[in-house]
Amino acid sequence: MAHPKKLLIEGLDRLGKDTLIRGIQDRYGYHLVLHFRKPELLQCYESGASPQRSYQEASFTTMFQVLHAPGATIICNRAHLGECVYAPMYRGYPGDYVFELEKQFGVSRLTDVRLVLLTEDFARSGHFVDDGQSLGAADKREREQSLFLAAFEKSIIADKRIVCVTDTASGDFRSRSDILDSALNG
Repeated sequence: MAHPKKLLIEGLDRLGKDTLIRGIQDRYGYHLVLHFRKPELLQCYESGASPQRSYQEASFTTMFQVLHAPGATIICNRAHLGECVYAPMYRGYPGDYVFELEKQFGVSRLTDVRLVLLTEDFARSGHFVDDGQSLGAADKREREQSLFLAAFEKSIIADKRIVCVTDTASGDFRSRSDILDSALNG
């Protein structure tokens, strides 16, 4: 099977999304990388009930439109599943509207899109260091991951993979090549 042309890379902060994306590009060449960050508070959304949701919905609508581009090679660093985690936990609104967007844009029929969710094994992992850069505190990671897993299961994207980045023996990160192979071939 040829590698997917469009990849959505999801998961908690500090699990190696950027490293995985670099590995994909090293292996397969240029991909347009769309990095979805926390919502910006823009004036054009201030009149609505939830400016952050309005921003996010506009960004994910654009993402789904771009995923329909034939032949394009695209990687989304974070995508819409994070909205199901961070919106209810930190922004005060539900994020499950993203599944209506999936249906609206027919993502179940897109054969060149793969959703990859990076996870960690909390019973074994010793690689996470709380550097103050993550959205939530370290004690929120397990709850965040459980919400990512629930969103992953609910997603109608046909080609999807869960890749645990934790080495089962050492608790450190698995090798970059193992994680890359699991995301692309596994």
